[in-house]
Amino acid sequence: MRERFDEHKNEKDMVKATKLLRAAEEEFWVCQHPQPYIFPDSPGGTSYERYDCYKVPEWCLDLWHPSEKAMYPDYFSKREQWKKLQLESWGKEVKQLEAETPPDGPVNEALPPARKEGHLPPLWWQYVTRPREQGSF
Repeated sequence: MRERFDEHKNEKDMVKATKLLRAAEEEFWVCQHPQPYIFPDSPGGTSYERYDCYKVPEWCLDLWHPSEKAMYPDYFSKREQWKKLQLESWGKEVKQLEAETPPDGPVNEALPPARKEGHLPPLWWQYVTRPREQGSF
């Protein structure tokens, strides 16, 4: 299948390219294993979202005592920079979301990307400050 994709990678005719893609998708679906391996921490796996109860929201770090914050000076200095940047960029992000949202509301939950090189996408801090993926014991 890979060879066929490489043969037609420069195909200009979109109708032919679409037919080739559909045929490849159908072949892929037919040739799938009847019991595919699902990684334990993937959706449908045995331990998917097992550690969600240990994830703590980012705002809880504001409640830490200064002596606790002193144990992680690099993280908390970077975090203060993120919070400052968040406050500075909030107005621009809201304007971008309002400008790009259709009048009848958003079609899906996808957020628009950053529009210029070096700019941040709207609501970027939820990715920067997200909790750890797995709890520590």
